[in-house]
Amino acid sequence: MFSLIPLPAKLAAIVMIMLGALGFGYMKGKEGAKIAIANYEAAAQKQINELKDINAEISSKVTVQYVDRVNTIREKETRYVDSAKDDVPSQFELSNGWVFTHDISATGSDADSTRSTDETTSGIKDNEALITILRNYSSCQQNSEQVINLQEWITKNQKAVEESNKKTEPKKKTFGIF
Repeated sequence: MFSLIPLPAKLAAIVMIMLGALGFGYMKGKEGAKIAIANYEAAAQKQINELKDINAEISSKVTVQYVDRVNTIREKETRYVDSAKDDVPSQFELSNGWVFTHDISATGSDADSTRSTDETTSGIKDNEALITILRNYSSCQQNSEQVINLQEWITKNQKAVEESNKKTEPKKKTFGIF
């Protein structure tokens, strides 16, 4: 029966069947890819929302901890400053060299030996200088707490992202004996 069909028609039919199968496979693959992409986007959005919730919880805890610690530092600063004003006796006035050296060390500026050796009195009493130093220490402790809490925030968020990524890591597909 097939022997009656001329060879060019047979070849054309085979080519048409192959093109039809190729087109059908392409369309099915395209639809499958759209579904896979939509599933991936939904999973990614779910992961993002979960991480946002975790981040909000971490931020809240770290902020409360930071504020509590800084308030404690400020309360101590107030007590120390009051003690320096009321309890520490003023015994002498500091030299201009002492004040200059203190100020350049606080700002990280370059030293000037001629100004550092200035022995004339500055009018600043020793307990007044102590108050400035106490306030500087308090500022440093507050900055330290800020850095510590920022590091904690970063570490906890990084851990949350890594754990989330482990949960959503795609499974490797194997085909046949591979």
